[in-house]
Amino acid sequence: MSRRILLLRTEAEQERTKALYREIFPEDSDAFVDYYYRKRPKRILAMEEEGEIVGMLHINPFSMSFFKKELTASYLYAIGTKKEKRKQGIMGELLRRAFSLLEEEGEPFCFLIPVSESIYSPYGFRTIGKLSLEEKPLEEIQKTVLYALPTKELLDRRAEEAALSDEEDELPEDPVVMLKILNPEAFRKLSGYTENTEDALLQRMAKERIYIIDVD
Repeated sequence: MSRRILLLRTEAEQERTKALYREIFPEDSDAFVDYYYRKRPKRILAMEEEGEIVGMLHINPFSMSFFKKELTASYLYAIGTKKEKRKQGIMGELLRRAFSLLEEEGEPFCFLIPVSESIYSPYGFRTIGKLSLEEKPLEEIQKTVLYALPTKELLDRRAEEAALSDEEDELPEDPVVMLKILNPEAFRKLSGYTENTEDALLQRMAKERIYIIDVD
């Protein structure tokens, strides 16, 4: 059995994963999926087995404010495996490749919105707060230590995606945000924290105010 991880950058390359996306996330409307694949800036790590895409992980970059400093942090999205290929370590391989890639590129952390926290905690993700389910005024957002910069591009895209998404699109019950530290030294420098371990850093982070709104 031949298996390899591909880094898909172009729309044409990423199209190979669309059938798997529809299989794993049938609740997303066709209009949303088509728009997402055409318009959302992203890279996709795809597991190919004998020429077939059997797993994927989407890396969606966001311009963030982190303790009043601007940086890029990636939101890991649409992490999934074909039903018959689950429990074979594919998700773990994709996550580890994503961590290595983003660390090499200098990102201090990445984040995701889990279906279940227990899936991602073995990979170093820790819950740092609740997902915001409503828009807040900019002056309130700016009081938090972590939020996506409300650029015109982001706001326009968010409005277009909201118009294409069904109201029934599912989020986990009581959704949370989980964060994984990729570069502890950079994380400490940016945050001003001095804790020695990643767990201790994230425990302190969980006491801060954050503002992450639905980023699907």
